[in-house]
Amino acid sequence: MNPKTTLGAFALMMVVAMGATAPASGAETTSTVSRLATAHSAGTDGSLSSGQALLGSGNSHFNGNPVTIQTTNSGSLYSLNDPTRPALSCGRLNGPVFTKTSDTWGDGTGTSLETACVDVMFAAQKHWDMLRNWLGRNGVDGAGRSYPASVGLNNVNAYWDGTRTVFGHNSAHTKQLTSLDVVGYQYGLAVYEMSGSDDGNGAEALDLNRSAADIFGTLTEHYVNHPLALDEPDYLIGEEVNTVGTGPLIHMYNPSLTGQSNCYGSLLPPPGGGPQDHWFYLLAEGTNPPGKPASPVCAGPSTLVGIGIQKAARIFYLGIQRKSLGWSYARARVATMQAAKNLYGCPEMNATRAAWTAIRVPVQAGEPTCSMPAPTPSATPSPTSPSGPSPSLSGITVDPPSARVSPGGSTTVQIKLSPGTAQQVTLSASGSPAGTTGRHRRIPRAGPAAPRQAWFCR
Repeated sequence: MNPKTTLGAFALMMVVAMGATAPASGAETTSTVSRLATAHSAGTDGSLSSGQALLGSGNSHFNGNPVTIQTTNSGSLYSLNDPTRPALSCGRLNGPVFTKTSDTWGDGTGTSLETACVDVMFAAQKHWDMLRNWLGRNGVDGAGRSYPASVGLNNVNAYWDGTRTVFGHNSAHTKQLTSLDVVGYQYGLAVYEMSGSDDGNGAEALDLNRSAADIFGTLTEHYVNHPLALDEPDYLIGEEVNTVGTGPLIHMYNPSLTGQSNCYGSLLPPPGGGPQDHWFYLLAEGTNPPGKPASPVCAGPSTLVGIGIQKAARIFYLGIQRKSLGWSYARARVATMQAAKNLYGCPEMNATRAAWTAIRVPVQAGEPTCSMPAPTPSATPSPTSPSGPSPSLSGITVDPPSARVSPGGSTTVQIKLSPGTAQQVTLSASGSPAGTTGRHRRIPRAGPAAPRQAWFCR
């Protein structure tokens, strides 16, 4: 077993390779979690009913009431099995999938395990939809399948063990750890594991793994886009479940607020994911997004402008498809810059680079470059003179009768008087933009037909 895949949702407890558990801060009890034989093994947690796919009604704790969830009917029983997302189901830990004779689920309370499964099914289905609609991914495993979920772990913890997601409760025993971001986090660990290739167990790889889960949890919240009264989209992890009674477990816009690293080069054990969380926020939102928290920088320009969460998500996602053994912040920088260039072009690639620089991941050899194109020349034509002078009007000839002037340019109009003509001439410039002035200067007369006045605009 790769230990990184069994990191608890909040690094409160780590399930190690042999199945033993080690308590960490906040853990109340220890438990043993055994890995199932294969990622797609059948059994009570993951087997699919052969009945009809239905839309059931759920009373959730985190997502409002009622919510619609995909369920299955077989004979006289309904089950929390989703045949449209193969292998996605929910039941008690080490027990069967929930079944009943009606297709209405949960009571909305924070202690009900059936309600917890309503929240898991709702969030996991939305997470699947986000993967498809925003990232173009076919299922959690990339091949059209998801994974079962279990609730009822008697621990302040949640985890992905490589074959299923498992959810416990908060330290106050008032809520199950099944909010949108926590469920998206756990299924995000599965997406990350099954993207690219094995990234190893180095400190940076583990940190990036943890951060990837934060990002997928945040994307799930933003995809659902709940109102403020529910699990609204933000860049906080675990704020709704209040895991250990201290509010959010990470602030992605400023990870130092919860004891994580804002900047690369100062990673703190255990892996927390702070630097890449911070990078993602800066890329998506920038340093001072309207209506959202300001985010500091560690290096480089003090002001960054975000490119939007969906663009940032696609860049991040395409970047992790290049994941391989020895994955690191340096390699993630190069991979996401290449992704941004391939997906969008120079502005987004430069924004990706700036966000990495802002968290102190240095320039890498071989990273892509992109020169911004030169500004397109103005379509305003150069000053032109209509062919030939205007006809003489009462002894006055204007040459040219009109002219257009580019910004910063000038032109000359000659006013010619016929010999023996004495007249007062008034000059004007029409259609001039704000700030434009017209001036005239008198040119000494050199003969009967010499120009009396000339003027220019600038």
